[in-house]
Amino acid sequence: MYVAALVGIFVLPALALAGTELSPSVNGAATNLIGALVGLLLAVVFAKYVDRRPLTDYGLAFGPSFLKDFAAGSVVALVGMGVALPASLLAGWATISELFSGGVGANVLPFVAAFGAYTLQWAFVAFWEELVYRGLILTNAVEGLRSRWLSDRGAAVAGVVASSLIFSLGHFPGTLEKFGFRVMLGLLLGAAYVWTDSLALPIGVHFLINFAINNIYGLANFGEAAEVLPMLVRPTFTGPAQFVGVYGAVNGAAVLCVAALTVGYVALRNGDLGSRLS
Repeated sequence: MYVAALVGIFVLPALALAGTELSPSVNGAATNLIGALVGLLLAVVFAKYVDRRPLTDYGLAFGPSFLKDFAAGSVVALVGMGVALPASLLAGWATISELFSGGVGANVLPFVAAFGAYTLQWAFVAFWEELVYRGLILTNAVEGLRSRWLSDRGAAVAGVVASSLIFSLGHFPGTLEKFGFRVMLGLLLGAAYVWTDSLALPIGVHFLINFAINNIYGLANFGEAAEVLPMLVRPTFTGPAQFVGVYGAVNGAAVLCVAALTVGYVALRNGDLGSRLS
């Protein structure tokens, strides 16, 4: 299942868009739209022919509560990640070089159009990654572990950890700090899914963390690869990379702030932090 997901989500979009001369923002949005459609198709097929269960069992029970949790996750991530840039500014590790900054490079769109395209891109990314890593992988991991070796709580914990490791490895981390950052993020997103039995909260958190890092607070403004990104705030970082880098300590601390706010929201929503997976 996981191999099929990787092939469908990474290979098919590359083949479908080969030879096109799209702007980076439109190319990213189109690539991840195809990925989202492939991920949804995979979930439909897997639900019908393998798991023999309704699609809603993967956390896709849409309704007012879904929209509420998605909005809450988005706000939590926006606020939590908002501490990173002020911390770097106060420490003297960053300065603001531009506001409402469009990207530079071949085929780059004007700021408003590019910013809108990246909004769609991160929404599609959050949808398909949460559907695959949490909806499909985490759900089946918890059920398999629960029925064989562990209690419900132990299976939930083990499933969250396992899916987080797969999530990080699936992003091909080249360094230990990248691996650790994504494991931490995966633990947060997995816990949010287990606590709510819905993908709404993790999708909202995932969407806004990516959007905040890359386009809202400019926390990814490192090297030539970031030059194409439109940013509401484009900072220039001068501090140590281990602190102000994309996967550095400052952004890691911001993710912990997001985690704390997520715990608070779930406690208010549920009254406890117990597993809600059916």
